[in-house]
Amino acid sequence: MRLKIKKQEVRMNKKPELLAPAGTMDAIIAAVNGGADAVYFGGKAFNARRNAENMTEEEIRTAVALCHYRGVKVYVTLNILIKNSEFEALIKTLNFLKNLHVDGLIVQDMGVIYLIKHYFPEFKLQTSTQASVYGLEGVLFFQEQGFSRVVLPREMPLTQVAEIKKKTQIELKIFCHGALCYAYSGQCLMSSMIGGRSGNRGLCAQPCRKPYQLFDEQDQLINEGYLLSPKDLKTLEEMEAIVAAGVDALKIEGRMKTPEYVYGITRAYRERIDEVFGEKPAKTINDQAVMQVFNRDFTRGHLFNEADILNPQVGKNRGILIGQVMAMPKSQNSKNYGAYPHLALSLNQDAELSLGDGLSFGEDGKIGAKVDGIFTLDGSRLEKGHGGEVIAIPCRYRVAPGTLLYKNFDKGLMDQLHQWGSVPVNQPEAVVNFKLTIKAELPVKIVAASQGIEVSYTADFEPEMPLKNPLDEAIISEQISRLGATDFALGTIAIDMDANLFLSRSQLNLLRKEVIGKLEAKITEVSETSADDLITIVPLEKELHGNQKSLDKENSRKRISLEFREMPSREWLSQLGNLGVDEVVLPLLGEGVAEMAAFSKECGLNVLLKTPKIMDDAGSQKVRRLSNQDIKHDGFLIGNYEALQLLKNRSDYLEADQSFNLFNTLAARALKEWQVKGGVLSPELDETQLKEISEYSDLTMVLPVYGTQELMVSKKCLFRCANCQEKSKGTTGLCHMEMTGNLADERGGYFPVKRDNQGLIHIYNRDTLFLREEILALHGVDTWRIYHRNEALETLKIIINYYRRDIYEEHWGLPEGLSTAGTTRGSFKRGVK
Repeated sequence: MRLKIKKQEVRMNKKPELLAPAGTMDAIIAAVNGGADAVYFGGKAFNARRNAENMTEEEIRTAVALCHYRGVKVYVTLNILIKNSEFEALIKTLNFLKNLHVDGLIVQDMGVIYLIKHYFPEFKLQTSTQASVYGLEGVLFFQEQGFSRVVLPREMPLTQVAEIKKKTQIELKIFCHGALCYAYSGQCLMSSMIGGRSGNRGLCAQPCRKPYQLFDEQDQLINEGYLLSPKDLKTLEEMEAIVAAGVDALKIEGRMKTPEYVYGITRAYRERIDEVFGEKPAKTINDQAVMQVFNRDFTRGHLFNEADILNPQVGKNRGILIGQVMAMPKSQNSKNYGAYPHLALSLNQDAELSLGDGLSFGEDGKIGAKVDGIFTLDGSRLEKGHGGEVIAIPCRYRVAPGTLLYKNFDKGLMDQLHQWGSVPVNQPEAVVNFKLTIKAELPVKIVAASQGIEVSYTADFEPEMPLKNPLDEAIISEQISRLGATDFALGTIAIDMDANLFLSRSQLNLLRKEVIGKLEAKITEVSETSADDLITIVPLEKELHGNQKSLDKENSRKRISLEFREMPSREWLSQLGNLGVDEVVLPLLGEGVAEMAAFSKECGLNVLLKTPKIMDDAGSQKVRRLSNQDIKHDGFLIGNYEALQLLKNRSDYLEADQSFNLFNTLAARALKEWQVKGGVLSPELDETQLKEISEYSDLTMVLPVYGTQELMVSKKCLFRCANCQEKSKGTTGLCHMEMTGNLADERGGYFPVKRDNQGLIHIYNRDTLFLREEILALHGVDTWRIYHRNEALETLKIIINYYRRDIYEEHWGLPEGLSTAGTTRGSFKRGVK
């Protein structure tokens, strides 16, 4: 879908900030040379690309100074979930950053937000995409919290972005280029649950780039390949529409990419943005170069309602199509090729192949080769292969004739991008300005000023009467300007001097040395924050380990809460009270919610109404309407910041669901400030962390103990059914018909998949969460929650009875009908990295 944009709609808006990624100092320099308005990067810890090289504190100090000298803003990423044990190190990082005057911090963790707002209010905050802001209400929430900028999800269409911009004052940022995630950001547990590497902690193992098979309910194969692997986002051609929407900042993804990638993509968007605003930049990066640098095929994404977002053929950089493999004529075998077998390649008319280029074979790109030699078919050596030619190259792989040939590395292009991107960026020099006062019968005084700091030195000598030549301004300037052994560059020298006086050169040198020494000492004193200004872990000890709950360890039976993902029947509800269930969680948007909530109350059950995990603006309107109806309930289980914004000023009990990522004690403090009274503990916490957080929090603490865990929720449909194709008609208007199946990985493990009536895909863990006697030690937990997905009523009764009665028995055995087969303790024992 192409949006029709009037020129005046573009010119009325400001030029959006172009935000480039940087994982190293080389990438910083490449971004600056490429024309970035701002860069974002992280340190060695606390950022969502912990596998990137990242930068040391000294490199960060240098990077900030370099960028600010060139007028480029700097945003530092602190966008992972933080463990209680890491706050001391985080505070040291924040103390370090506060004196660098960075332009903002990018965060997701509620505890980090609490920490910065209470102890480091000087920082400007921006939400990370991991914070999961889905719509207007979420943006308004962070606007009220004093954030400077919110990043909108990659699943949001540009039309909605434009509407949010009209209704808010906060800056809005969107992704414009780079890798896409299959799941909604911040809501993916797949890497964590499979291997203990948490995407919320910056160590995602990228399970969406692995091959899978999809089976339907009858176990029939529907599709196979890289089924969860999205194409890369590219919006160069749509820049007029993006600018017209009023977006404040455009983010290029790629902190783990090379400096050449950073320069090339940044430069391409710099030139395109300038072009949209009527400038005529010299075009140095064309579309072919953008495609060659890195691509898994490109899409305009949900931003422009494209339906074909996934690329099941390839999960990595495939490059651009340049030809195909040919059969090598037997008569052309030659000793000139050397020891390796060789392939004949037919190059497309616009293709070119050079030594050092990289190739991949076939649409899946699983095998490839580096071009170490180029030959004619009779074995004569060539410097290059040109379009339309048939050439031969050494290759140890046997590749079938007709296989498509892709170039995934263009050495000439990368060398050129390296040359342009690595142009030295002059380090900023501190300019010093002097003022001298030389008056008869008064001590000589010199003042030096640099970086907003001013010092003075008054000599213990006075000027004398000259024996021969009086002192002149040329001699003074000559001596005072000798700054070669310092880190300063000369600015101005102002001289207020009486006539016919004299100072020796050694006296002038002494003036310079003394005042420069004082200036250097003062700058060091200011840059190294005094102890009184440093925030330490001491005042946070009360926040982290104060106000311990009153724990009745002898009578600590837990409340039992049963969450239904689908609306239960009256028959089921009528039996739950007798089984000892204290509470049911019903889907707020479920059919007949008012009737079922009322019936649950009649059965003596506490009722929580669960909002959807994902709420765009249309979903927020539904929640607002239903929450204002007379539905009997005891509170809401809220799944996102949109729901929090809608419901936080009501008198209802609000409980933050798992999707809020309640990961540390300060996160619980933040929720309490936001009028939330309960919280579901993060499924990524281990038993020690669960104990600490639950015992030192004023919230009602809820622990999931049994049920199928959701690993991913996504807007990208896997089923590609005929109904979907008909509904979409080239857009992402997905079919809302419910459908289920199983996703099989390379090891043969099955992950249940469901498409709900909102068109969202839910992928569940193959093993059922089953926590047992070990949870009895968590005295700070108030409620145990059981998730019902498809268990039969009789099985559910056994599960409920186990947590209501049997688990408290000393022998801790499992009742008949319950087994540990196919179950998992999740992160309870191992935690996450």
